[in-house]
This record gives sequence, C-alpha cells and structure tokens, in this order.
Amino acid sequence: MALPLKLFKGSSEEVKALSYWLELMAWRKPAMGIDGGVGQARKLRARPASSHPRTLVCHDMKGGYLDDRFVFGTNNKDAYRFYHWSGVDTFVYFSHHLVTIPPLGWINAAHLHGVTVLGTFITEWEAGSAVCKKLLASEETVALAVRQLVCIANHYGFEGWLINIENEVPIEKIPLMLKFVEDLTKAMRKRETDKETENAGEDKVKEDNDNCHRVIWYDSVTENGELKWQNALNSQNYAFFDACDGIFLNYTWTEDHLDCSRKAAGGRHRDVFVGLDIFGRNFYAGGKYDTWKALEVVRKHDLSAAIFAPGWTHETQPDFMEAERHLWGSLAPFLTHRGIQDLPFTTSFCQGSGEYFFCKGKMEREGPWHNLSLQHLQPLWSQEGEEEGSGCLSLVTQEAYNGGGCLGITTHSPTTFRLMVCDLEWTRPLRVTVAYKWSSQPTALTFLCHLSRSSSSLKQKILEFICEKDKEDKTDEDACVGEEVIECPLEVSHVENGWNIRRFTACEVPGHRMTLMTLRLGGAAELRLGHLDMMLEAEAV
Repeated sequence: MALPLKLFKGSSEEVKALSYWLELMAWRKPAMGIDGGVGQARKLRARPASSHPRTLVCHDMKGGYLDDRFVFGTNNKDAYRFYHWSGVDTFVYFSHHLVTIPPLGWINAAHLHGVTVLGTFITEWEAGSAVCKKLLASEETVALAVRQLVCIANHYGFEGWLINIENEVPIEKIPLMLKFVEDLTKAMRKRETDKETENAGEDKVKEDNDNCHRVIWYDSVTENGELKWQNALNSQNYAFFDACDGIFLNYTWTEDHLDCSRKAAGGRHRDVFVGLDIFGRNFYAGGKYDTWKALEVVRKHDLSAAIFAPGWTHETQPDFMEAERHLWGSLAPFLTHRGIQDLPFTTSFCQGSGEYFFCKGKMEREGPWHNLSLQHLQPLWSQEGEEEGSGCLSLVTQEAYNGGGCLGITTHSPTTFRLMVCDLEWTRPLRVTVAYKWSSQPTALTFLCHLSRSSSSLKQKILEFICEKDKEDKTDEDACVGEEVIECPLEVSHVENGWNIRRFTACEVPGHRMTLMTLRLGGAAELRLGHLDMMLEAEAV
C-alpha cells in the first residue's frame, strides 16, 4: 500500500476551525489540497439504503482538534480513534468554535465505511448573539453565510452541517433564521446532486439524497427566539425541523417527550435524532455503560438516535479497547449494521494507528503512529455469543499484514464469527484472497460468504472457502442445514513473510446477493487474520 511521503516526517499541516464571523466571511479556497497542502478527502463510499431508524455519532472530546487535527497524522499511537462504523449513519465533528471543520482523518475513515460527515455551525451566549446579529442582518448576509459554508464543505469534502444556536434570537429575526436553515439545506442537497449527476442517473441521485442528512438542527432556540431546550419535537421547534433534514434533541428527555416527538414528526419520525449523552449528564438511566437502556427506549418509539461524546471511553476509562467492547457491545443490538456494496473490497483491519507499519507482512517502519486516513474497513467488533465464552476478537499491533494492526481471534471451541455485513452482487468470476497466521496449533479454518436469494423459489446459498482442513474438526455439521453450500476452488496457496496466503475463485451465483461474511474455526485456537480482499477477475493484478 502506497503512503504519502510526509506521513512519518512530522508534517505540521493541520485543519483548523473558524472562531469568528470575519474569518467565515474572509474564507477563501486554498490554492491546493487541504489548507494549501496535498491532503485530499476520500469520496463517500456507496452504502445500501436503510428503512430503519438511524444512528448519528457526535464527536465531542476536550474541545476537539487534538492529535486528529494533523493532516498526515502524529506519533501518538494512543490518540482517540473510532471503529464501530457499521452501526453508524452520520458522524458529526463538534467543537465550540463558530465553524467546526472536520479533520481530514475523520472524513476519510467515515467515508471509507459509507458514513456521512457533518461539521458544526454554533453560536453561544453573548458572543453568539453578536454573530447572529450579523448573520441575520439581511437576506444578503444570510445568502453570503450559506455560500461560505457550502464552499467550505465542498473544499474539505464533507456532506453538511449541524446547526446549534445556543443564544436567544430576536423574534423578528426568526424568519431570517429559518431562511438560513432552509437555504443551507437546499444548497447542500443541490451541491451533492450537482456532483453525483456527473456519474449517475437522476433516480440514483434522488435515492442517495433521500437517505443522507445534510443539515440537522439542534434543539435549543424556539420559534419565539427563546433559548429553551424542549427535549422533544413540538410546536416550539417544528418550523426548524421542517426547514432541514432532521433535529437533534437535547438529552434531558423522558418517555413522554419521545411520545410527543413521534406524534409530531408523523412520517418523518426517523429524522428525529434523540440525544444520548454517554457521560450521563442529567440523562436517562445515567449514560455510561447503561446508555443502551436509553437507546432501547428510543428504538421502542421507532426514532433515530444521536450518540454524544463516545470518547468517554478514551477520556475516563483505564482500558480503552475493553471499554469500547463493553459500551458498543451493549449498544449493538439496537443498531442497524450495514456494510459495503461495491467491489473491489479490501481490508487488513488496521484501525489507523500502530507501533509499527507493515506492508505485505514486512515491517517498513518502526515507531508509533496515528493517522485515521489510513484506517481500513472494520469488522463487526461486537460478536453474538461472546457471553458464552466461545471466542473473541481483539486488535493485534505487534504484527500486521498491512498497516499497523491485524485481527486477533481466540476460540475455546468450534466458533463462527460474523466478520462483515455487505450487499454485493457480481457478474464475473470473483477472486477472494485471505492472509492469516497461527499463534497456536492450527485447526480447521473456513471463510464463508452468505448469499440471500432474490426470489423465494431459490435456495439460500453459502460460498465456502476452505483455508485449512482438520480431520478432527468439531464444527457443527448442522450449521448450514437448509442452505446449499458451494465449495470454491483454491487457486493459490503459499507463504509470504510468515503469512499464509490462500486465493480462491468464486463463480457468479444468479439471483443471489452476498449479505454476510463469516469465519469459522474448528476448535480451540489463536489466529491472526491479516488481510481479506475480493475483486472481479478482470480487476485482479
């Protein structure tokens, strides 16, 4: 994998917020790249649409712009990172600056997983009132602010804005505030449509825009201009909700507030994002590891959720990875997990940091690093059946196939792990490559792709890629009852820098789509899963 030359040379290029109105008005697109440098945002990856309630994650950590602000990363391998992307639809980067521009690493990691990214426009208290006075001076100043915010999003490569007005607004200026919200929403949607129509038909563009939230209003100011958090969607804030793509409710709600919101939203109830504060500040059930109790209630009302300050696990807990496993494992049953829907697909499971940097199993650089732009597609870290102690996933950073880490898999008995959800179809032979190594005695190892049928007359099918056979394999032979198993031929088997490489070919399966990837181990073992990729034969090199 090719790396920017500046990556490990202490480049100081960084993404910065805009703190003042004059900065916003004076902002101009730099001559090249991010802030004049060479960093570029990754294009938002296609993701299957969902009819389920959605999940927004709002980053709020110590004011923001910490190690993550550097375009080419830092040498702090323990800087905060996020990797539970499969259950998230929208990511908001939040700070208390006037205009919060998401750092490049967050945009790239989110886009890789098909997650929409929003910046934040916030005004607060007396200084915020002064900004609003300038913003709402006339239709012309509103139009100028909208134009600048759209240009900033275009340049940095993210999708929209969270609007948070935390100061009173004169009631006579509310029509202009509504115009600001509505015009920004329309402009962000048009901006996406203009970009997408270059390579897609109008129907596809409409579908994509219907499934993305470009502008979201925070529940703070009412239609009367009062700073009065409602904790619900109601007549006091509905006009703002109606002017944009959704509303982010304050955190001190009750179930009565949720009932009210559900009724007020009508058919748009999934555009209501109920605030969940992980820190548990005056919040239902106290947040922290009990946040799932609040999310369960939110889902009972068929509403979307806004998870605020997930960095609690990093800021307050002694073992970050264990805290993440505990928190997100408890939330997982209430999230809709989605994955890739395009080929080629490749991952080495790196989370965007490490103690070393590897390329095809060979260490290329020694020393700590952190760069979310180099994060790979992440697996389903929350596994069904972990409570029974049959096996677990972990991140290994002492060795890797590519990047700074690989997937550690420990089993105590025959176990099948859900690796990734997906929505893939293919019309030519598919090449599948798996790289792994053992930290114990080998056992049977099989990679499986589960296919969903497009017609009830077709049988469910599983593609089976046998990496290792074991005559003492104790895998449950009834696991695939009712499904037709297709064993795919092994084409290549060799060792590369200590990693076992297995390459297979899978023919097309008409009438079926791949919806889930799993890995089955035949018994107690310790495995390092270093790499997984899929590509059509014509794309293979």
